[in-house]
Amino acid sequence: MPSRNHARVSHNLSVLLNSFKDRFTICQQLSLSLDGWQTIPDLCLYPQGSLSSDWLTDDDEVTVPPILVIEILSPKQNLQPLVDKIREYGRHGVKSCWLVEPATRVVSVFPALGGSRACAEGTLRDETVGIEIPLAQIFS
Repeated sequence: MPSRNHARVSHNLSVLLNSFKDRFTICQQLSLSLDGWQTIPDLCLYPQGSLSSDWLTDDDEVTVPPILVIEILSPKQNLQPLVDKIREYGRHGVKSCWLVEPATRVVSVFPALGGSRACAEGTLRDETVGIEIPLAQIFS
């Protein structure tokens, strides 16, 4: 269940990521069905032009994997299920995942190619998708 801080972080990320709207389409709570695996990430990004821009039709689920998925840890949520979910995203074609922990003000970046990197201060960099944002603004 999303909390107050979860909602604040989600909003802040949406605002910060909006500066990349010329390159990406930013979606919140989008229903995905990736090879039959159904999930709803907190935020996800698609390369600009990869989703339909037709406002007269809509889809209940999107079957194309996003380039980036962002999951935000809620206070009563366990960490391991989200880490498992991040692995699953990678298996289904997502290039990079972020795990945001509001209580510790840490964002971990998980490239699909393996490894991870935690960012606790300075600039959050995701070389896989070419995004840099000030970490402090995520938690402001």
